[in-house]
Amino acid sequence: MRAALLCLALLTACSSYDDLPLLEVDEIEPSEIEPGATLHIHGRGFPLGRAPEIWLRGSVYRPGVGKVKAEVRLAGIVQSEALVEVPVDDALIEALGGRATMDGELRIGFRAADGRRDVFASERARLDFLPDTPTQLRAQSIRQERTSAEPLAAEGFGIELSREELGTVGVRVVSVAPGSVASKQGLKAGDIVVGLDGVRIYGWRDFVPDPSTSESTVFVARDGLRSVHALRWPHEASEPPLDPVALSLFVLLGLVLGWVSPAALGIRARLSRVAPSTWITRLSLTLTLAALLLIVSSLQWVTMWIVVLGVFAALFSLAAKDRAGATSFAWVLTSTLTVMLLARTASIAEIVAAQSPAALRWYIFQSPASFLAFGVSLHAVGTVCARARLSGSLYAGALAVLAAALFLGGVPLDDAAWGVAILSAKAGAVLVAAHAFEISSKTAVTLSALGLLLALLSFFVDLETLFPAWSALAVGCVCALGARAIVPPLRRASEPVPV
Repeated sequence: MRAALLCLALLTACSSYDDLPLLEVDEIEPSEIEPGATLHIHGRGFPLGRAPEIWLRGSVYRPGVGKVKAEVRLAGIVQSEALVEVPVDDALIEALGGRATMDGELRIGFRAADGRRDVFASERARLDFLPDTPTQLRAQSIRQERTSAEPLAAEGFGIELSREELGTVGVRVVSVAPGSVASKQGLKAGDIVVGLDGVRIYGWRDFVPDPSTSESTVFVARDGLRSVHALRWPHEASEPPLDPVALSLFVLLGLVLGWVSPAALGIRARLSRVAPSTWITRLSLTLTLAALLLIVSSLQWVTMWIVVLGVFAALFSLAAKDRAGATSFAWVLTSTLTVMLLARTASIAEIVAAQSPAALRWYIFQSPASFLAFGVSLHAVGTVCARARLSGSLYAGALAVLAAALFLGGVPLDDAAWGVAILSAKAGAVLVAAHAFEISSKTAVTLSALGLLLALLSFFVDLETLFPAWSALAVGCVCALGARAIVPPLRRASEPVPV
C-alpha cells in the first residue's frame, strides 16, 4: 500500500512539471532600440496564452555618468512558441536615463500551473537604447544640472567629431589637434570612434566621459570594424605635472639601488652562443606574431595567447624531451595573471590602452608587482632561449611578443606597419634581455609569489601611495642592470662567486 501511494505521489509531481516544457532563448534582437520599436526574443517552448515575466538585469552605461546596476521589468506578448515580442516606449528609455548601453542578461519566465514554480531561461544581452533627439537633449540638461563642473567633451581628448548621425555605431573623426592626447596615440582624421567607457557611440552627443573617473578608455576603429583599438585618455586632473628635479633624484637613486641590488647577480657572466640563423628565425617569428596580434582582433585576449603558448610549450617539451617547456609555461601563467589582476581585464587591447608610449607609463614601471612579473617573464623566455630548436624559437618568440604587449608600453596607432615594427622591436629586446638574465627556480618562485601578493593587495590599497615615485626608481634600476649586462667588465664582476 505504501509503495502504491509513493508511486502515485511521484507521478503527480512529474505531471505538474510536464505542464511547461523547458524554455530556450536563442537570440535577442535588435540590439539598437528606439522608442516605438519592438524587442524580439527568439527561442523555443514559449507557452501560448500566458503572460511572460521578463527581467533585464545588468550594468547601465550612460554618457557622462558612472556605471550603475539596474533591473527593469518588461511587458511582453507571446506570439508563438518561438517568439515573444516586447514593445518599447519612451517611458522605458527615460527610466534608463535616456541614451544608455545596457550589458547584462535578459531572463524570461512563466508561472507553472500549480502557481508555486517558475520555468525560465536567460541569455546574455547587450542593448543600446536610442532616444529621440528631444529626449536626449532633456537628459543632457538634467545631467549638467546635477554636476557642478562642465563635463569633458571631445575637445578634451583632442578631436573634433562629425555632427552626422547615421543611426549606426561609430562617429567619424573630423580633425585631431596637434600635441593632444589623441595625436600622441596615433589617432587620425577619418578614424571611427565606436565606444567610450562602455557606451557604444552613435552620435557626437554620446562622447561624454564619466567625470568621476581619473581616466577613460576610447575605442577606435580604422578600415572598418575588423580591428578595434583601445586608447587611454587620462583626464586632466589625473596627470599632475612632474617635478624634473625630483624625478632626476629618484632616477639616480634607482641607479644606485639597481647597481648594488641582488638582481645584478642574475646577469650572466658569459652569454651562451646562439647561431645567427637562430636569431634571424626568432626575430622573423616575432615580426609575424606581432602583426597577428595587432591585426587579428580575436587574438587580442590574454586567454587566447595562453592557449597558444600552452600548445607551443607542449611541442617544445615533446621535441626536446625536456621539462623546460612545462616549467616555463608555469612562469607564464603567474606573470600574466599578475598583470590581469592589476589591469582588471584579460583584454590585451585594454592593457595596452592603460599604458602609453611614454616609458614612465609602461606597466613594467607602474608598480612593483608588474616589475616582478616582468622578471618572471624574462626567466620564462630564458628557460628555452638557449635551445636552438624551431619549437623553442616559436615558443620564445610568441612569449616575447606577449611580454612586450603586457609590459612595454602602448603601441601607437599612426600606421599598422609602424605599430608592428615597434612591437616586434620591443619583443626582440625581450629576447635579448632574457638571453642575458638568469635566475634560479627558487628565486622565480619568490618573485612570482610576491608579484601575485602585491597584485591582490592592489584591490584593497592603492600601490602608488605605498610606493611613491616607483616609476622613476624602476627606470633607474633597469638602466643600472642594463649597463652591467652590456659592459663586459661589469658583467663579469656581477657573476656570483662559486662556493
